[in-house]
Amino acid sequence: MRTKLISKMLAGFLCFSLIMPSLPDSFIPSVAAKTGSPSFFTSFEKGDPLPAWNSTADLSSDARPLASGIAAADGRKAIKTMKTGVTTGPAHLYASPDNAGWTGHRVLSYSGTVTGGKGSYAYNKLFNVSIPVRKDTQLSYFIAPASDTKNPVLDPAGYVSIDLAFSDGTYLHELRNVTDEDGIRMTPAAQGGSGTLIADQWNHKVSDIGRFAAGKTITRILLAYSAPKSGVSFKGSLDDISIGSPAKPSGNLTPVDEVNILRGTASDSAFPRGETVPAVGVPNGFAYWSPALNSSSANQFYPYRENNDPANLPEIQSFSLSHSPNQQQGDRQSFQVMPSDFFGTPTANRLNRGLAFKHENETAKPDEYSVTFTNGMKAEMTALSHSAIFRFTFKGNTGNLIFDNIDNNGGLTLNPSKGTIEGYSDVQDETTGNSSRLFFYGYTDQAVTSSGRLYGQSRDNVTAFYKFDTSMQKTVTLRIATSLISISQAQKNLNLEISNKTSFDTVMNEAKKAWNKQLSKVEVQGASQAQKTTLYSNLYRLFLYPNAGFENTGSAKKPDYRYAVLNGALQADNKKDRTGSSVKKGKVYVNSDFAYSVQTVWPAYSLLDPQLTGQLVNGFLTYEKNGGDNISPSQMPYADTAFAGAQLKGAIGINTDTLYSTLLRDASVTGEEISSGTTLQSTSPSQSLNETLSNSIRDFSLGALASSLSGKSGAKGKGYSDDSAYFLQRSQDYLSSFDSSADLFNEKNPDGSWRQSPSTSGPSRFNPQAAPNRWLLSFDVPHDGQGLANLYGGQSGLQKKIDQFLSSDPTASTMKTNPQAKQAAAGQLGMFTLDNPSAPAIPYMYLFASAPWRTQATVRNILNRFYTGSDIGQGYLGSDRGAMLSGFCFFGTAGLFPLQSGTSNYVLNAPYFKKMTLHLSGGHDLVIQAPNVSNTNKYIQSVTFNGQNLTGTVLSQNQLAGGGTLSFQMGSTPSGWGTGSENMPDSLTPQSTNGSSFYPKPLVNLAGSSLKDATLSTSDGTSLDSLTGGGQGTTTVFSAAQPSINATFNSGNVRVKMYTLTSSSGGRTSDPKSWTLYGSNDGKSWDTLDHRSGEVFQWRSMTRPFVIKNPKAYRYYRLKITETSSSNSLALNGFELLGYTGISSGFNAMRNELIGQFGQNTLSEADTAQLSFALNQAQDAYSSGNIASSIYYLQSYVQLINTFPFEADSESVREKLSADAHGLINLLSD
Repeated sequence: MRTKLISKMLAGFLCFSLIMPSLPDSFIPSVAAKTGSPSFFTSFEKGDPLPAWNSTADLSSDARPLASGIAAADGRKAIKTMKTGVTTGPAHLYASPDNAGWTGHRVLSYSGTVTGGKGSYAYNKLFNVSIPVRKDTQLSYFIAPASDTKNPVLDPAGYVSIDLAFSDGTYLHELRNVTDEDGIRMTPAAQGGSGTLIADQWNHKVSDIGRFAAGKTITRILLAYSAPKSGVSFKGSLDDISIGSPAKPSGNLTPVDEVNILRGTASDSAFPRGETVPAVGVPNGFAYWSPALNSSSANQFYPYRENNDPANLPEIQSFSLSHSPNQQQGDRQSFQVMPSDFFGTPTANRLNRGLAFKHENETAKPDEYSVTFTNGMKAEMTALSHSAIFRFTFKGNTGNLIFDNIDNNGGLTLNPSKGTIEGYSDVQDETTGNSSRLFFYGYTDQAVTSSGRLYGQSRDNVTAFYKFDTSMQKTVTLRIATSLISISQAQKNLNLEISNKTSFDTVMNEAKKAWNKQLSKVEVQGASQAQKTTLYSNLYRLFLYPNAGFENTGSAKKPDYRYAVLNGALQADNKKDRTGSSVKKGKVYVNSDFAYSVQTVWPAYSLLDPQLTGQLVNGFLTYEKNGGDNISPSQMPYADTAFAGAQLKGAIGINTDTLYSTLLRDASVTGEEISSGTTLQSTSPSQSLNETLSNSIRDFSLGALASSLSGKSGAKGKGYSDDSAYFLQRSQDYLSSFDSSADLFNEKNPDGSWRQSPSTSGPSRFNPQAAPNRWLLSFDVPHDGQGLANLYGGQSGLQKKIDQFLSSDPTASTMKTNPQAKQAAAGQLGMFTLDNPSAPAIPYMYLFASAPWRTQATVRNILNRFYTGSDIGQGYLGSDRGAMLSGFCFFGTAGLFPLQSGTSNYVLNAPYFKKMTLHLSGGHDLVIQAPNVSNTNKYIQSVTFNGQNLTGTVLSQNQLAGGGTLSFQMGSTPSGWGTGSENMPDSLTPQSTNGSSFYPKPLVNLAGSSLKDATLSTSDGTSLDSLTGGGQGTTTVFSAAQPSINATFNSGNVRVKMYTLTSSSGGRTSDPKSWTLYGSNDGKSWDTLDHRSGEVFQWRSMTRPFVIKNPKAYRYYRLKITETSSSNSLALNGFELLGYTGISSGFNAMRNELIGQFGQNTLSEADTAQLSFALNQAQDAYSSGNIASSIYYLQSYVQLINTFPFEADSESVREKLSADAHGLINLLSD
């Protein structure tokens, strides 16, 4: 940072020394309070009020020092309290300049050592004042606690607050009703314990003290500290203390006026606080424009204050065309413009051309960004989908517009006589395809007096300038538009959206209207101004993306929408004025980081705007329909889940044929595809667990979608029922990744061994090689919560596991190297970080543990702590990648959550506000009210929907879409609402199996080579060595036209639930078209199990499932092919006979459990004998192949258990014995 500042100082000196001997007064930083008319303000700079006392405790009414158990950290015995005094700013803070304050360079530093016990205190007096408190008086200050390497999670330096002594002898900390904007009392203990003061970065605290202290007079300003424990040391900094009246909002605010697009920009990769881009445009627009403080970066080009100049002021280096959803993905296809009042030839040097400003002098809204620089110049911009208009106001007689780009990949053509510019940009990021070229066209409204290229910055292709005479007309307007098709199309886009007669204000009002249309769908009452900013800014983030990728090549009256295919092969070389990509008809959408947006964003689209959601899904599917794809393979499972979820949650107008075909292809065409009963092995073992779990959720969504389509007209013959059964079963393949020795999910190596040993899986260890972290993935089974619970010993075990996760802090050693660990420590929820794709669902997984009160407390905790600092460029704890954190906040405040993507359901939780109204499609309003909700009354006592009591935790999309009133009665203690099996969310695994030691189980290929139980042969002698891998083997070509595949099971009769066939991977071969599956107990007499005719395999290497109706157990199976798709040789890539293993071991486990319970005297000898007899009958029937009888005896076993008079404290015995029995019944009857 020091090198950066020195470079900036040298650059500034070289530039300005040419025209003036010293900097003018306008470049010297002045300090202004955030309040409208401060009665007191200090930034501790020269000319500001400075403390009247250093390191001096205040005195009580009887002249005792208000300090106890606190000493100076440097050991100076003369100081009997904490040390306080003015120093230079902290040496290092996240996302801030080094050695600087919030403004200026000096701060009030505090430090000390706790020599007493917990609760030791110090109240140091700072300023002697006389300030009357009015009703609107507000206290504001900035604080940066320093982290403690010995106590990294505790952060003892955060237990501090500004205190005020009043003339009546009272103190601010004694006023119990006075809180800050986050609802935290203004006491050092409450501030430190709140988790809202994050170490090693600036935090802004604001308190409306006048609400409860009006009429008092402040006589002293103090700094208070309260020790969280003994033996700790602490230090930190304060700046910009202000007491006064806040500026009043002007006029009636619409939702877009509440938005702050700078939220999330004060972020650091080492400690993310949003990592967002301040985009100006319209919802789901083609492109956006953004101010850039670092024009050389394609990632963090608006570092809120980290790139400040030597005077600790931010500098804008350009206004940039942007397609960047987040800092992590980087920007692409950019173009930059920057005003300058230099009287000669301006420079393209970014440091020299940068203009300083103060954040208080910028307006940052979705429909408008404007800033007045310290030199008096002003820049304004607003934008529509493809176009933007800029208004630059100069102070002197000369004005310039400098044109530039992130790098030299582009071209620029000037036409000064017409005042036009045109060109292209080839700036790329990780998402651009074979053609990254974007075209632009623009023109100014003033005559160009001089122009030229700018050289010397290694960007000669893209740097140039226009100069204007601004002696009379101070304003220069630039209109500009972009296209992925051609320059002429960019010009057309400009004419369609912003004509030469369209004013800046007209465009801004159009953008404002577009934003208000979306943001007004949510209305809230009982929210503070800061909370409204958070809510509506999050909604802004939701509706920024996905982006339109299409353009109107026709006219306004007769539109003809087309798009350039950037991810396909070029049809010709790119030209400087047109693309070499093919241009196809249709509307497409791009930019949705599906791994993140699937969790909370796409469900929000479906709920708030089902028509738009249908358009978005169809836009992505258009690529599929036109023979392309714009979603990367790693994102595909998440995109499939998002699209299936959108259809199931009520999106309107989705082309379901294209949707289902796309999802089916993604899930059934093998490559690195998952096979039943195995864990997907990716090229990166560290990602194998992540891929397995994401594929399981995708399979569940696809199975649910198939089920919903199977009941519609025209569904016959499309295989929906078979697909539904297969993919719902395959969604339980997550079970194969559970490592019982570690009691966690684990990655697998290519050889199937566990990647990490149990010794490295402790709850407080973050493994930097595992991305994402194993612990965060250990609850990523929202579609089968009961199944997950059984892995952890049942519902109570799941609760304990989540409790452990949320209470086990990362170790100090890990925090030194792992940003994720630092972020978790700041959140004070154990290992939890919200910005991992699997994280949003974790608090809601308590619902499967029958502990909804845990969800209620945890979500409110997150909402209180993870969304602070909006007014200073923070606003998030973590990265808002894909707007996932924004979506989490929206649903959290609404008291709803889309826990299960593959269903139409939302789970219920405590609302955050007293009243929220969702204006839904069709004119329906959903009113969500909780009149007495608060940080104290955070627990649901009862719920009604349209006057009817709700005891369950789930409402469907259909119920919500019709609108109504959802009322919550809240209380200060947990209640029994939402508990019990009948009130929990649905799960693939029946809740009757709660606590089962062996259920659920995944379907496995009973004929697979890994089980070594089946002998395979063919009627034509073809080798089947590579056929039974579920499609992952090589192609097997049969010599006979109508061969038979035979399977003999060495262990005896097995029950096959369904079977799969995988088409060949290519070549001149044919597929099976008609066939019959037979079963036999003796190899001589054969029963017909399933017959198919006229079947079609749509793609190569496609796995198709076929369900056997009423399956029984057989030792011999035969598949007889009777017809093929062509005269070519029949070929297959896979053949599976799917069923369950472990049934015999399940019987043995139940028997051992009976013996164990008898040994513990929880079962009498007579009871044990009765149960053993029923169990033996069931096992004998199973062994003989009589499945129905086995089920009957197991049901009798359960009935016997229910008749036994267990004591209350032995109820768990009944549940355990019943759970395993129900598990076996399900394995036999499923």
